[in-house]
Amino acid sequence: MFRNSIRTRLMALVLLASVIPSGISVTFSYFYTRQSVTEQSEKQNTKLLTLGESNLGSYFDTMNQRAMSMYSGINVPGSFYTTLLTAKSPDNIPADTSLPDNRAVISTQLFNLLLSDRNTYQIHLYVRAAQQSNLLHGGIFRRETNNSYVPAVNPDGSGRPFIEVTHMDHQYGVKSRFPNLKSGTVPVFTAHFPVYRAPSSEVLADLSFDFRLSELEGIMKSVYNADTEHLYVLNEQGQALFASDPEWIGKPVTAGWSRLPAGQDSGHYTWKKDGFNGIVMFQRIEEPLFKGSIIKLIPYEELYGDARVITRFNAVIGVIFLILGGITAVLISIGFTRPIKKLISFTQKVQIGQLDAHVDAEREDEFGLLTRKITGMTRTINELIVQEYRLELANKTNQLKALQAQVNPHFLYNALQSIASLSLRYNAPKIYELIYSLGSMMRYSMNTERAAVPLRDELEHVRNYVILQTERFGEENLRLDIDAEEAALGIIVPKMILQPIVENIFKHGFADGIHEAVISISCALDLQGCLNLTVQDNGKGLSPERLEEVTAGLQSSGRTGREEIGLINVLARLQLQMNSGAQLQLCSEEGAGLTVTLRIPLSPGE
Repeated sequence: MFRNSIRTRLMALVLLASVIPSGISVTFSYFYTRQSVTEQSEKQNTKLLTLGESNLGSYFDTMNQRAMSMYSGINVPGSFYTTLLTAKSPDNIPADTSLPDNRAVISTQLFNLLLSDRNTYQIHLYVRAAQQSNLLHGGIFRRETNNSYVPAVNPDGSGRPFIEVTHMDHQYGVKSRFPNLKSGTVPVFTAHFPVYRAPSSEVLADLSFDFRLSELEGIMKSVYNADTEHLYVLNEQGQALFASDPEWIGKPVTAGWSRLPAGQDSGHYTWKKDGFNGIVMFQRIEEPLFKGSIIKLIPYEELYGDARVITRFNAVIGVIFLILGGITAVLISIGFTRPIKKLISFTQKVQIGQLDAHVDAEREDEFGLLTRKITGMTRTINELIVQEYRLELANKTNQLKALQAQVNPHFLYNALQSIASLSLRYNAPKIYELIYSLGSMMRYSMNTERAAVPLRDELEHVRNYVILQTERFGEENLRLDIDAEEAALGIIVPKMILQPIVENIFKHGFADGIHEAVISISCALDLQGCLNLTVQDNGKGLSPERLEEVTAGLQSSGRTGREEIGLINVLARLQLQMNSGAQLQLCSEEGAGLTVTLRIPLSPGE
């Protein structure tokens, strides 16, 4: 009952009116904010990566320009470049000839290069002709013959300068030790520059700069948020020059997100594998020293953090409105249902018979109008009930009078029964048969409770009627033939549909006297599901003019003469009580009798 009450439905309606808009607003706000944040983040990170690529390019260009300073003084005797040109292998020097001492020139040049960049960790110069390693570290210079050293080669096989990705420092095979230096503890990346014999492609020496990561880290830190994002600078082989995760330094990156789309210099894509769920931003680097890409991983948790904050804020607001909506729903529902409950209480009093009960209409709205209408209706019902009591008393009086009026027919029927019994006592069966037929006809016609009877009862009534007429006119002058199918006898038909037709035969068919009269009745069902009742006599029949007149009267339900009133009554009752398609057909030839056919369509199962 509580579930079906109007108050509950009103509360649910008002709550839904608060919850649904709030939910839609929060959902729409979340998705819109997420989409907006995504677009803004993509634009911002694209700019950051472009800026990082530009800063890296400038940084690498500076390295390249510093290395190009080795070619200064290309034609000046005693210059650094001339020293490299004149370098020779000790094996090719005659025994009585000493090698020129170029230590000071090389160490001075390397020292100048070291001072030009504070992030330079050490510099190594390998002179191929002399197979000599020159290593400068922290202002200390070491020179050794290094036959086992193999110069680094550009991974693309071009022999051009390149940057070796981050690795731990080493001494390039130089065995001399440096004070307070433990090799293999500092991560560095190396820029390798081959020194050519201009203008040929012959390499005189290999110059390698080891750089600390401080400046590279400074450039990269301006590109990403170290607390939530990940950044990688990878070369074309997938090795990390820089990585926000120290474990990746110097190692190949094999994660799926590192395989960038071909033919794009920059862009982004989503990734949900390899332990990462978010957006991958990338920017390719095309510099003479380094070719690779900057890859930035932005997790969805960081990207949609602001959207979640806004969503939580909207959710809090939604809950507040939901509480206010609930309070409003309760107040509104109580305000709406209080007058309804008063009306229910009033109608309960009326239901138990207190028709003089009253309820005050305190409101002027629709509920007040409804209350006044119901009160007025109850007052009217009370007055009508009083009138109904009076009519009921009058009806009882009329029923008593009708009962008194029925005493005479019942008395007559009972008297006939007594006379019939007396005739049997005095051995007069013929008299008993006649009185029985008359009594059966009276019982059949006086029974008002049965408006419809089986066809066999109607035929029995006609048979009793003809028995009385036969006694009047003689058995030699009157004969009744009945041919009825067994399936038709049980069909329910209105009472008194055949006897009036048979009665018309005596009134009009043998008006000049009955002599060798034959009345035939047939009852049959046809293939169309219709009951056909045919009454035929051998009387004088109807003239064509009179037949046409009677047929027209039947079709128009008119009252053209006394003869067809009974037929019209029979047809009307058949159409009203059985089927509106019932028909009454007349067929006659003057002097050859009359045939009356009742055609009654039956409904399925009738």
